Amino acid sequence: MKFVAISDVHIKEKGDDSYHLFLQFLRHPLTQQSDKIFLLGDIFDLLVGGHLEYYKRFESLFDEIVSLIKSGKKVIQLEGNHDFHFVDLIYFIKNKHQLKDEDWLYSTEPVFLNSEGIMLAHGDEIEIENPKYQQYRSLIRSDFINLLANTLVPFRIVDKIGRRASEKSREVNSNRYDGHSDNEKVKERFRRMFKELQVEHQLKNLVCGHSHCADFFETDDGIYVNNGYFPKTRLFTYYENGCLMQKEL
Repeated sequence: MKFVAISDVHIKEKGDDSYHLFLQFLRHPLTQQSDKIFLLGDIFDLLVGGHLEYYKRFESLFDEIVSLIKSGKKVIQLEGNHDFHFVDLIYFIKNKHQLKDEDWLYSTEPVFLNSEGIMLAHGDEIEIENPKYQQYRSLIRSDFINLLANTLVPFRIVDKIGRRASEKSREVNSNRYDGHSDNEKVKERFRRMFKELQVEHQLKNLVCGHSHCADFFETDDGIYVNNGYFPKTRLFTYYENGCLMQKEL
């Protein structure tokens, strides 16, 4: 099996630098030859709820993903802390283009490739040593916020609240969302969590994002990969023949 994984692109608007970098990733030869494409959250800087306005805003980008699916690839979409509660939007796109449910999977939880011994996650759900952030995460992922975002509140209000939530996330984690974070304390915290997860889930390797601190940490029995803040690092993960690699765009 071959797969690529990417996170923390933080596309704000159609045509911005992150948007074009993500298109380059989708068109990269290693992406084109992979069987699966993992989108590990925060692909968008703000996408809250399944509103069709998001499809109109990023239609050409979604169409590029659909083109990859129609060429035989599977896409696995994980929620981040900047893009969440949008499963209905994925359903709409799949129905519009007559895709099978399994062609574009949507997950609110980490994905385990048990045969490969790999866990793929956004990264915020495993950051257990940051209780203040976990409280914030519990709020934005709650059923109540899901109901507000998808049913009770008009898009223009959701968009406004979402932009504020995006700013709040930066305030809570100001050391990492400037795109220039190389915080060794954050790196060490994620490495510790990786070792704990190896024991808890009997896994070998972890691929995640969220920290904005690029890392490729090898132990005697596994590898932790984090590609950092994509617009800065331009790194993504590539897996082939049992080997995890970091590749630069």
